[in-house]
Amino acid sequence: MELEKQMDVAETSAAELIKVIPAFVNDADFEWEDVAPGMKRKIMSYDGRLMLVKVAFEKGAIGVLHQHHHTQISYVVSGQFEVEVEGKKQVLNQGDVFYIAPHLIHGAVCLAEGMLIDMFSPMREDFVPENPYGI
Repeated sequence: MELEKQMDVAETSAAELIKVIPAFVNDADFEWEDVAPGMKRKIMSYDGRLMLVKVAFEKGAIGVLHQHHHTQISYVVSGQFEVEVEGKKQVLNQGDVFYIAPHLIHGAVCLAEGMLIDMFSPMREDFVPENPYGI
């Protein structure tokens, strides 16, 4: 059922999507959501094919090892993170990026307070229990 829903969105024209998804997003319009000790996020924008999420970390916060069927690309806005992907670890700093292919086990430890911008394809349906855009 979820795959059919995503396929419907993929076939939706840009003109139709712009009627329900804001073209411009103001950070101040969104509240932070606590997701784990020392971690909070804002879901900034999404449709069925793509999602952009801002994640703030306190020093020592842990994004536990996990996996999902989504492709993920994360940009380090600030701070320092030890990122693990399939058992390999690397320390990343401001301006660095990491790529997570579907189903790879990954996680991060925040070494210095910072922020990530996460992009997911398709959208993380588990992040949005009720879909306000109706897609």
